Amino acid sequence: MTKNQIQKITLNYLKGNRLMTLATAVKNKPWASTVFFAYDDKFNLYFFSREDTAHCLNIKSNPNVAVAINQDWGKRGFIKGFQMTGKAAKVSKSEYAKLYSLYSKRHPWADKFSDHILYQIKPTKVFHINQKAFGHFFRVEIV
Repeated sequence: MTKNQIQKITLNYLKGNRLMTLATAVKNKPWASTVFFAYDDKFNLYFFSREDTAHCLNIKSNPNVAVAINQDWGKRGFIKGFQMTGKAAKVSKSEYAKLYSLYSKRHPWADKFSDHILYQIKPTKVFHINQKAFGHFFRVEIV
C-alpha cells in the first residue's frame, strides 16, 4: 500500500469522527479533554474552545499536545484509531476567517459560541491503527 493510499484511508477515518481526546500538560500535571475537531489534508487539527479552559491555559504555557481519536471496535467489527503529537496554538488573525470556515462547515453550531476561539494543532507525528485496511493491530506512521 502506498503512503498516499494510507493517507487517504486515514483522512476518511477522520471524516467519520467528530470528537477527539486532547492531552495537555503543564509542570508535569497532565490533563485530557474531549473536544470537537475539524481537519485538513495535511493532518492539521482544529478545535474551538474558550481561552480559560484547562486545556487552553495549558497550551498557553506548553504547546506540546497529544491527540487520540477512537471508535468502539465492537460495533464496527475492526480496531481503528488515530494518534498524534503536535504543537497547538491559537489560529492567527490572518488565517482565522479561512480556518474558521473549515471548522464551521463541519460544526455549524460554532457560530453560537462567541466566547470560543479557534486553535490549530500542527502534527509532529501521526499514526493510524486500522485492522481492516492494514490487516493487523499495529499502528502505521503517517507523518
